[in-house]
Order: sequence, then structure tokens, then C-alpha cells
Amino acid sequence: MTLDTVNLETCDQEPIHLIGAIQPHGALIAIDEDRFTVEFASRNTASYIGAGPDQILGKDIAKFIGASNARQLRALTLGPSNPELLSPWFISFFGPDGTQIDLECLPHRSNGHIILELMHPEPAPTRIWEDEYLRREFISELVKPGALEELANASARIIRKVTGFDRVMIYRFAEDKHGEVIAESTNRPDSFLGLHYPASDIPDPARRHFLLNVLRAIPDINSERVPIISRKGAVADAASASPLDLTFSKLRAVAPVHVEYLNNMGVAASLSISLVTNNQLWGLVACHHYEPREISSSRLRFAELLGSTTSALLQSIESTNQLQKSITAEKIAFRIEQQARCGTSLRSLINDWSTVLMQLIDAQGMLLFLGDDVVAFGVVPSTPPDFSDLRKVQADGVATTAQLSEHIDMDEEQMKVAAGAALLDLSEDDRDYLVFLRSDFEQTIRWAGKPGKVETTTENGVTRLSPRGSFALWREERHGQSRPFATMDRDALRILRRALFALNSLEHERAALEAQRAAEAQETRLRHALLDASRASSMGELASAIAHELNQPLSAISNFISACRQELRNADVVIPERAALLIDEAVAETTRAGDLMRRMRNFISAGDLNAEYIDLNKAIQQGIDLALAYVDLPRLQVNLLLDQSIPRILADPVQVGQVMLNLVRNSITAMQESKVQKLTVEVINSGAWVTVYVRDTGHGIPPEQHKYLFEPFNTSTTQGMGIGLSLVRSIIEAHEGRIWAEPKMTGSVFVFQLPIEGANGEQA
Repeated sequence: MTLDTVNLETCDQEPIHLIGAIQPHGALIAIDEDRFTVEFASRNTASYIGAGPDQILGKDIAKFIGASNARQLRALTLGPSNPELLSPWFISFFGPDGTQIDLECLPHRSNGHIILELMHPEPAPTRIWEDEYLRREFISELVKPGALEELANASARIIRKVTGFDRVMIYRFAEDKHGEVIAESTNRPDSFLGLHYPASDIPDPARRHFLLNVLRAIPDINSERVPIISRKGAVADAASASPLDLTFSKLRAVAPVHVEYLNNMGVAASLSISLVTNNQLWGLVACHHYEPREISSSRLRFAELLGSTTSALLQSIESTNQLQKSITAEKIAFRIEQQARCGTSLRSLINDWSTVLMQLIDAQGMLLFLGDDVVAFGVVPSTPPDFSDLRKVQADGVATTAQLSEHIDMDEEQMKVAAGAALLDLSEDDRDYLVFLRSDFEQTIRWAGKPGKVETTTENGVTRLSPRGSFALWREERHGQSRPFATMDRDALRILRRALFALNSLEHERAALEAQRAAEAQETRLRHALLDASRASSMGELASAIAHELNQPLSAISNFISACRQELRNADVVIPERAALLIDEAVAETTRAGDLMRRMRNFISAGDLNAEYIDLNKAIQQGIDLALAYVDLPRLQVNLLLDQSIPRILADPVQVGQVMLNLVRNSITAMQESKVQKLTVEVINSGAWVTVYVRDTGHGIPPEQHKYLFEPFNTSTTQGMGIGLSLVRSIIEAHEGRIWAEPKMTGSVFVFQLPIEGANGEQA
């Protein structure tokens, strides 16, 4: 790529990392990482270090930045990938005329070179009070949302406040690589919210760079580019013998095609922050300004922090949604397997569960092929098409498509009700399979200008392709496609396919064994194999761990207490009435704890609750009393604030007591070394919900622990299994409630909510 060439016919292959130039708001020097000699320099280095390329190329860098800075540069830990913008290197040295030069430097390694990107530092101290205000808003607003749309809107609003750009958009990529603006914050009268941009607007080389270099600032789209000169005096671009790799350069010049594209939009300055989840480019934060705008380095660092935080939160939200759908699929598969143990056929099972299965996959119809038999559910074509060719896009026994007509021959009626499909192979011979059908999703896509490249003719009569010149609203009516199958849909399909394939295989095996007059014994073996497979699930392991950890010590405690009482009697010791009462209570409480553990194990393995209409205040009080029964904290203050206006709610009192027991014990453990030992439990009637707060003055929760708090086998202590909070969350969610930890400077605050209405919507 040269500095002035625009050619969209080959833009997907353009080496934009070898552009050979930088933007003029900084300078670049590349030195040999072994010899420390200057191998490349931008033409404007004199404005930054007092010496131009002709004076520094081939020379030792220490002659220009000072020996001490050169030694420090050798000692820096520089990775081979993108430079860390959050940790710039500030250097000072004396220029050729004796004046002191202060620079902000972003160093990184690249293909045997250490590249130094030099910028003038901010002329005045950062407005600390304003940055502190933004950080507080960042914590309170950005971290709070639980839905993707809320997070995107909060992120766009805060990033615009930090950067001062006219427009900030959150831009999400679809599987076909086209993008959609899902959130926007702007001071302009027009809006891009909801508009789609074709995949060709961001070619693959640009996507690779967005993934490798998460922040891209262009203060002036039309600024004059500064060439990078090699020791041979040539511009170090792709056409030269020794181009310089600028993959991780923050100052890399703007590709001509991008300059033309942004000029067509009327944009004069831009800032983009990559949103990366699971090492994939999820989308972009696109910031536009309609006149040149350069923001300070501190604000750039803050913007990058906001972008990386948004990426992490996006990944968390998507992972949570995906996990919830996978758990739902696992539960359905488990229940189908349980029903299959009673001898129910696969055909009957799918018939019984058809509505649930279609709701899970968001399908409107379903076709079950068992040999030569076809069973239909929901909305299906009157004549089913041949789905054989759909297996060409199959992976792990599952094939999905949102446009079925691209893979198989279909008529109009079939395309209407079976626009998209997911095929699950249920046998090795391809004769048994289940197909989920999604109907035609007639959608109107609002494009920001008509997709596609524009053919133009230059002054010398050469015809070439140019970026789109119009971004006016253009509507496209799409037919013959269904809603796309997302990653979480495919994960759920794989879970279902695994269970149904096993059941179908079991059914075939039963038939074969019956034919050999050995059906009964072999069927028993296969049923046990199926039972063992289901017991290998994570919830079964968790239940076994609880039984192993709690059964033995509970039994031992009860036996030891009873033995102590008998030994005292054997020694003719008169047991005081109060002591005898305490012994009886201790034995009763261990028995109660054993019962609680057994019910907890049953809940984890089967998901069942022994729900009844209860006095929630009483259940909470009992859980707290059990937690405080043998606490040795002489300074402990317990404040119990109950709300007597709460009606009786449908819940399992033992499970609710277990929730309070775990939370209060965690608080007591956290306050062992605290000067102030204060536990506050507050119950509030919040309309449709009962909200319970558990506050303590303990050592608090480290920030790095927050994201793992409710995961099983995660603990910050040296004792215990780390399953307490995981069990608490399971109990609360089984009651259709929710639980979370609120950030706090000291101590910790756990909050959970239970619905006042029952599972059937009937209020107690």
C-alpha cells in the first residue's frame, strides 16, 4: 500500500500494517533491539528530539535520549504484542541545543525492533477532581446493568463524557460480519441508532488490527501523513525492500480508503475501541467528531479502560445468558432421561416434551424422523423436504442454518414455514434425526446507505471501486430467512442431541437384545449405565461432595455429645439442668442440620423444593439463631430489622434457613479480626419482592473475587470447600429469586430477593 492509493477491489488483502507513515501528532523511532541503533525514523523527529532522520539513522539511540534512558529502555519488559497504553514511559533528556525535552513514550517490540512512539506530554496536570467524578460514575453506572442493551447505553454515555466526541456508538457484529448500532450517545440532531453497516465497511485486515490493537485514535482524518524513513533513505512502506511493521503502533497513519470513507460520512476525527469477548471481535465503540479533535493521553487511557471493562462485562453477560440456557437444556435432558428409565419410548418422550423443546430452541415446528416414520409437531410443511444435504454443514451431530433454501431444494410453501432449521442426528446410520424448524422472519433492515462498493471514474479515465458515498437511510426487505441460530442455541442443541442420541441408541439396543431373548438383563444394564451417566453431571458431583463433607462430622458431633452425657452419668456427676438442656439442644440441632443437609442434597440432585406458605421472618430468625449458636465474638452486635407487613410466602423454610446460615456464618468469619463487629440483617417489603440485606463490618471482598463469588469450589479462605455461596444462589434461584453482592468500601453487603407471589402467580 502506498500513501495515496485507494483500491477496494483488493482492500481485503491490503497490508495496512506496512503503510510506512504515521499521523502527525507524534513521532516514531524504531531501533535494532540488539545493537540499539536507529533503523527507522519518521520525518518529524526533529520536532520531538531535536534531530531529524538524517542525523539519527544508523546512530546509537543513547546519543539522543541519554545513556540513562537507554539503559532504562533495555530494562523495560516489552512484550512482542500490543503496547500497554495504560503504562506509558515518561522520559526527559537534553536536546542538541541544551534545552530539556520531556516526552511521553509508548514502546513495544516488533520483529526485531523496539519501536518508540513519542508524544508531547500533557501541558498541565490532569483535572483530578473531574477524573475522580468520572471514575465514580464509571463504577456506579457501567458495572450495574445486567442486560446487554443497558450496558451498551451506559458505556456509550460515559465514553462520550470522557472523550467529548460528538457521537459515540456501540457497534455489534453479526455472524455474517455486518454491524448494527445498538447504542448511541450524541449531541447531533440525527441518529444512527438501529442502523446496519455492511461487512465490506470494515475489511478483514482492519478487523485483524482491531483485535490486536484495541484502541485507534485519529485526531484529524485529513492531516498530512508523516513518512517513515529507513536507513537507506526510502519510505518504509509495503513497496520498499525493508518495510516497518506497524501492527501495534498507536500512531499508524490512516489508510487512504478509510480517509475517503470517513470524509464521505463528514467525520473529521475518530476514536475506536475494540470490544473483545472470548478472543473474538464482538464489536466496536466508534467515536466520531465533526471537526478535528485530539484528546489527552490520560483520557485515552481512561477510554481504553472503559472499553476493556465493557468487553469484560459483555463477556460476563453473554456467558451468563449462555450458561442459563445450557443449564435449562441440561435440566430438560435430565428429566427426559429420568422418564426414559421408566421404559417410555423416544417417540413418546419427544411428543410429551415437544412444546418445551420448541420453546427452548425458539422453533415453530419440529419433525422427528425414525426410520421410515415421520412425526410432526407444531407448524411444519405439508410435505417435508429432504434434509440430507443439510448434513454438509454439520458439526458434532448438529447442523443449523437460517436460510435452509441455500442447502436443499424447497418450494414456496416449505420456505414459508421452514425458512431456517436445526438438524440433530440421533443415529449412526443417519436414519433417525430430529429437525427444529423456524418460520420465515420477514424483517426490514435499516442500512446506513445502500450496501456495496461504488464504481467511480477518475480524472484520467480509470474505473475503480470507492467507499460508499451515501449514508442516507436505505431499507432492505428480507424474506426466506429465519431468525439466526446463536451460539447459545447451538450449545443447547448439542446438549439435547447428546441425551436424545443416547436414548435412541438405548432404544435400538433394547430391541436388539429382546430379539436375542436377553432383553431383561441387558435393559437393566443399560438403565444403570444411563443412570451412572446422569449422576456424572456437575450437580450430582456437588451433591456427593456435600454429603461427604457434612454427614460424617454431623454424626460424630451428635455421638460425641451423647457420649459425654453418658460419661458424666457413669461418673455419678449430677448434670446441671441448664447443661442438660444445652446438651439436648445440641443433639437436636445436629439432627436438624443433618436433615437440612439431606434436603439440600436432594434439592441439588433433583431440583425439588418442599415449599409451603411460611412466615419468612421466622425462617430468617431460625437461620440466624443457628449461625449464632456457638459464636465466640464478645463484641458482636446483631441488629435484626424485620418487616411485619410481609405476607406469608411460598418457600421451603429449611432452604431459607440454610441461606441465612451460610450468609451469617460468612459474615462472622469475616469479622473475626475486626475492631467493630456489627452484623445487620434487614428485611424489606419491596412490593412484588421481599428484599433481605446482610451487612457486616468484616474484611470485605477483594475486587478480584467478585466475579467468582457464586461459583462452586471457589473460596478465599484455607478452610471449607467453597460451595456455600454457590448453594445459596441455587436455593434462591430455585425459589425464582435473585442474589448479588453490592460493592462496599469496608465490610460486605449481600442482598437476595424472593417473590411474594407463588410460582403460579397467586399471592399468598
